[in-house]
Amino acid sequence: MTVTDLGARLEFDCAGGTIDQPIVLDTSGRFTVKGSYSPEHGGPRRRESPAAARARYLGRVNGDVMQLTVTLESGDERVGTFRLKRDANVLLTKCR
Repeated sequence: MTVTDLGARLEFDCAGGTIDQPIVLDTSGRFTVKGSYSPEHGGPRRRESPAAARARYLGRVNGDVMQLTVTLESGDERVGTFRLKRDANVLLTKCR
């Protein structure tokens, strides 16, 4: 997850996403923001990009650790809950 003043870009093993608004923490370190989630798949790639789904990102920051839950807005399908640590080296296995 790369955060800017305007939002964030996210990379998952087999997906990507954006947060399309500033992330503002409440007094407990929690936040809820909207963005997009774009699943990827293995195998040959088509020229057209898969459509990004609208998503809701709920999180809590405690020190250098963030707990992040991603939910698709259509049907409230939970993508997953992730634990992120600031400046940690990660190994992503992309589906490309």
